[in-house]
Amino acid sequence: MRRAVIVMRRSLSGIVAGALCVSLAAHAQAPANAAAGASLVDAWRAVRIADCARCHGKDHEGLAAPSIVGFARTQSRERFIAAVLDGNPPMGMPAYRGNPLIEDRIDAIYRYFVGRADGSIAAGAMPPSE
Repeated sequence: MRRAVIVMRRSLSGIVAGALCVSLAAHAQAPANAAAGASLVDAWRAVRIADCARCHGKDHEGLAAPSIVGFARTQSRERFIAAVLDGNPPMGMPAYRGNPLIEDRIDAIYRYFVGRADGSIAAGAMPPSE
C-alpha cells in the first residue's frame, strides 16, 4: 500500500510539473499575443478615425467604393499596402503615404483586414486585444 501511495505521489508530481511547464510556456507567449492584439486594436481605431467606412461601407465590405475585406482576401500584402498608401486619386481614393495615422500602422491594418477576410475577426467588432 505504501508503495502505491509513493507511486501515485510521483505520478501526481509529474502531472503538476507538466501542467506548470505548459502554463509557464503559455504565459511566456502572452505578452507577444497581447502586443499583437493591441496593434490590431490600434489599427482598427486608425481605420475608424480615417473614416474608411464613409466610402467602403460600415463593415468595409463595399458601398460607393469596393470591399476592403475582399481586396485583402484576393491581393498580396504588397499590393494591399501600395493601394492604401498610394491611393487612387482619380477614383476618389486618397493616398495615405505620409499620413502617420495610417502609415505607422499599415502592417497591422493589413493584418486586421486579412483577419476580417479569413473570418477570424468578426464584422463590426473590435478585434480581440489578446
